[in-house]
Amino acid sequence: MKRNLEYFFTYKTNVKERWKNKELLEVLVYEFRTRTEEYFRQAIECGVIKVNDEIVKPTRKLKLTDSITHTVHMHEPQPPAIEILSKEEDYVVVNKPAGVPCHPTGGYMYYSVTKSLFGDTKVACVNRLDMPVSGIMIITFNNLSTCLEKIKDAKKIYIAKVRGIFPEYVKVDKKIVCKEGRRRYVSEEGKDCETIFKLISYKDGFSLVQCQPITGRTHQIRIHMQSLGFPIVNDIIYGDQVAETVEQTDSMCKADISEFEDEKMYKCVIKNCKGENNRSFNNKHYFICLHAWKYVYDGKEFEAPWPEWCKI
Repeated sequence: MKRNLEYFFTYKTNVKERWKNKELLEVLVYEFRTRTEEYFRQAIECGVIKVNDEIVKPTRKLKLTDSITHTVHMHEPQPPAIEILSKEEDYVVVNKPAGVPCHPTGGYMYYSVTKSLFGDTKVACVNRLDMPVSGIMIITFNNLSTCLEKIKDAKKIYIAKVRGIFPEYVKVDKKIVCKEGRRRYVSEEGKDCETIFKLISYKDGFSLVQCQPITGRTHQIRIHMQSLGFPIVNDIIYGDQVAETVEQTDSMCKADISEFEDEKMYKCVIKNCKGENNRSFNNKHYFICLHAWKYVYDGKEFEAPWPEWCKI
């Protein structure tokens, strides 16, 4: 059985215009609210957070030419096995599992679809699925713009599961406001959106619904379902009941730091490492009942097998 991954990682960011002439501690506390002021103060003093690779005081005024580094200890599950549905000349079509991000992102350096399949090889996601969504995902290792051109008019079919008796047919054309980093919502001030919904089956209080997005806005199907009063099962962001809580483990970090010269710094890093009590482990089994089932384009048709929750 493969062990889960553990490693040290150093984030690096250049000082932004809005940080100019502000104190380091002030910027960290305001901009990165997942950590406490006490943590940042201690991390600066121990050299876990540095400016231009040097230990500085929390009151250090920042300049535009400065860079800030932050060393952390990471824990991730082993990269998952990914089912390849088709290998084409410029891209592959895969069946993305729920609970796995498409590509490396905050807190996920290895536990992702692209890392699992391609390692450090440079690739690009032609389409993206939200982390708790499963189904067809297209990855190119050649020319992204060419692949995007091929699928721009693709017919995309999703399968969703909702509570209650869904209508036989509904077309929704409600506009959606899309603001980066914020929850999307229906509003006349938003962008044009259209989704076609068709009932597949109903059983034991649940409906299985075919969803065809005509436009391609972020969270479009999820938001349009919510607007109809049928939030997708497990989709707690857009109105369904709270999903089953993942129990946190007792596996706090016990990494050996004896080999490091700067023991004070690494003691601080390990002291503040939560081990496996993090996003990658807690979200590993989280899914919403939405599956990218079928893509049709360029004379080709690809289908991803239905997940277990489709069997109602």
